[in-house]
Amino acid sequence: METIVALSTPPGTSGLAVIRLSGPACLSVARVHLGRGEPVPRHVYYGAFRGRAPGAPASGMPSAHSAGEILDRLNFVHFPAPASSTGEDVLELYPHGNMLLVDRILKALLDHPGVRLAGPGEFTRRSFESGKVDLLQAEAVGQLIHAQTVSALRNAQRIADGDLSAPLKGLRDSLVDLSVRLELDVDFSEEEADPDYASWMPRLEAVRAALDGLAAGFDKGRNLARPPRVVILGAPNAGKSSLINALVEEDRLLVSDIPGTTRDYVEVTLRLPSGLVHLVDTAGLGRPVDGLDGLAMERTRRQSEQADLRIWVQDGTSRSKTGQTGTTPEAFAESADPEVTVGDFSLRIRTKSDLPGFVSGEGSLSVSSRTRSGLDAFRSSLDALVFRDRGAGEDIMLTTERQFRAVEAARDRVDAALQGMRGRPAIEILAFEVREAAGHLRELLGEISTDEVLGKIFSGFCIGK
Repeated sequence: METIVALSTPPGTSGLAVIRLSGPACLSVARVHLGRGEPVPRHVYYGAFRGRAPGAPASGMPSAHSAGEILDRLNFVHFPAPASSTGEDVLELYPHGNMLLVDRILKALLDHPGVRLAGPGEFTRRSFESGKVDLLQAEAVGQLIHAQTVSALRNAQRIADGDLSAPLKGLRDSLVDLSVRLELDVDFSEEEADPDYASWMPRLEAVRAALDGLAAGFDKGRNLARPPRVVILGAPNAGKSSLINALVEEDRLLVSDIPGTTRDYVEVTLRLPSGLVHLVDTAGLGRPVDGLDGLAMERTRRQSEQADLRIWVQDGTSRSKTGQTGTTPEAFAESADPEVTVGDFSLRIRTKSDLPGFVSGEGSLSVSSRTRSGLDAFRSSLDALVFRDRGAGEDIMLTTERQFRAVEAARDRVDAALQGMRGRPAIEILAFEVREAAGHLRELLGEISTDEVLGKIFSGFCIGK
C-alpha cells in the first residue's frame, strides 16, 4: 500500500496549513524529515522539518552531515494504525500557511520513497475500505465540506455520526432474518406444510413503512444543499440593484438614475445566518418602451416563475421618475402591460427611507440602501422566510440519487414479497424477493460495492479529504 499525501486546507495564505499523510511510510517520513524515529502517538511535537540532503539515504536518522535545509519549524502529530481516521498510520503536519512554503514541503514529501499525491477523496475512501465508516457516512463527509445551508450541514453531521446507518442496518437485519427463516421453510417444506404468512407480513409491512418514509423525504433532502433562489422584482428605478449592493456590502451591480439600466437578470450570493441564498436582480417591470425592454421584462417573468421566494421592491418617496411610486404590486400590474403578472410576494420593501417625501407602508419594510437603515431587519426577515421550510427537523433525509434509488429498489422488492404473500406463492419466490431487498440495503450501506460506484462517489471529493 502506497503512502498518500495532500494539503488538507484550502490553498492560500493563512496562519497554519494542514498536510496529511496516510500509509506505511509515515514513520520513515517522521524519522528522515522531522528527526523523530518513534513519535509518541497523539503527542503534539514542535520541531524543524528538513528536506532530504542530496545523496542522503531515504531511511535512518539524519545527521548533521546528511540533513537537508530546514524548510519550516512546525507542529506535527502521529496517529498509529489502526486507531486513526483511515485505519492506517497517519502523520499530520501543521506548517505556516504560506503556499511557497507548503509547496516546498510537499515536494520534499513526494520525493520520499513510497509517497505519492492523494487522489480526490482518497483519505475518506481508505477510511471506508478499512471499515472506519460505511458508505453513507463517507458520502456525508463530502456533504459536510460542501454544505451551503445550516440545515444541510446538520443533516450531513447526523449521517456522518451514523444516525441514518443505524436504522438502515436494523431494516437490513430484519430482512436478513426473515430471509433465513424463509430459506429454512424451503429446506424443510416437506415437514411443515403451512408457511407462517401471518407472522411474516407485519414485519415486511413495518420495513415497507420505514422505506416509504425515507423515500418521501428525498426531495426535501436534495433541496437542503441547494441555496434558495430569491428574485427581486419591482418597477424601474425602484432601488433593486442598490438594495442588493447594500446587502452584500459591495458594488456588484450597476446603478443609475436612468430607467432600464438593468436589462438582464444578475445573480449575487448573500450569506445569511442560516446559509447562502442567491439573490436575483431583474429588469424593472412596467409597460415596455421598445422591443428590447419587452425582452428584458420577459426574462424577469421567467426568473419570477423559478423563484423559491419573491420580493417586491418599490420607491417609497413621492419623487418617482416613472410615475409608479408607492404603488402596490396589484395596482402596479393594472397600470402596466396586461401581460405582466406579479403574483404573490413573501416580502415587500419600500426603499429610499432616508429621502424627503418617503412614506412607509403597512406590511412593508422601510429600507435605505444609502444609510443602511432597515437592512438588519430585512436580513432577519429574509432569513426567517427563505429557510422556514428548509429545516431538517427530526428526520434524517436522503440526499443523493444513489441513496434514493437503493431505497426505491429495496421497497420494490418488499412490495413484491408482500403481494406474493397475499397470493400464497412458492416460498422460494418469497425468499428471493426478501433476499434481494436486503441486498439493496447492503448496497446502500456500501457492504456490496464496485470500483465504478466508489470511484464515482469519491471523485467529487476534494484532494486532501
